[in-house]
Amino acid sequence: MAKIEGTQNIPSAVLDAYRATLGEQRPNDIIGKRYPYRVPKMQKGGSGVSPAQRSQRDRFLYNIGLFKTASPAERARWYAAMPPWSSYLWYYNYFMMSGQTGDDASQTGATGVIKSIQVVKDTIPTTGTKSFTIAAVAAAKCIVMIQGSARKVQLIHRGKGSVATGGSTLNLPATIDPDKSSVNLQGMAVAEMGGDVDFYPYPVAPFVDALSATQISLKWSLTPNAAADVSYEVIEHFEGAVHPVLVSIAATAVVLDWAEVPDAAADASITVVEYI
Repeated sequence: MAKIEGTQNIPSAVLDAYRATLGEQRPNDIIGKRYPYRVPKMQKGGSGVSPAQRSQRDRFLYNIGLFKTASPAERARWYAAMPPWSSYLWYYNYFMMSGQTGDDASQTGATGVIKSIQVVKDTIPTTGTKSFTIAAVAAAKCIVMIQGSARKVQLIHRGKGSVATGGSTLNLPATIDPDKSSVNLQGMAVAEMGGDVDFYPYPVAPFVDALSATQISLKWSLTPNAAADVSYEVIEHFEGAVHPVLVSIAATAVVLDWAEVPDAAADASITVVEYI
């Protein structure tokens, strides 16, 4: 044992070596010999190494091997993203720590560290394939999050025509999807009268007998005496939100399109996250 006295004066040239020989200082200024840095039984293959320690050391060595396989280009990206404290080993430390804590960053090129985040907003036309301009990134190391939606609203087709007494068809002005459409009909016929009144109108209640992509086939609830005028309203039910989808990611552009063609252009924003 040794005791530190207040009158000790250690030359600066040997101060580090002096301190290196000492162990922990106790409250009574008594210090013991420093425990050796290397304990043989705790070295590789030693009797004092537990299974858990062996497992942890194997993981550490495995991650060292992975780091050695990182290309100069991959390491250069880490150097370029060096934090303000100017530690050139920070990326190595993170690489090793990632592997030790099990987040698998080291095994995937250490993609657990974010290099940049960009948010861009623009309008996507109904024709789609809109290119969002971004600052240069490594496209293979990016993910894109998309916010925004457009709408598809119901389509309405209206018209009228004369229908014979035996029932007939009305031609539609555009092609429809019969499975997604509903039809409203209104009709009026005219009955001939004698005396001072030559005729009078009355409703004839037409109904849909069949519906195709281009025609309405109808019949009468009450057969009129003569051809009747019938008006129609065909509603195609396509209501709902339409979302943008990712088409491609390039160094300076992200291209989006619509999952379905909406009724009008709409705004969307993208969040581009680039990893090291």
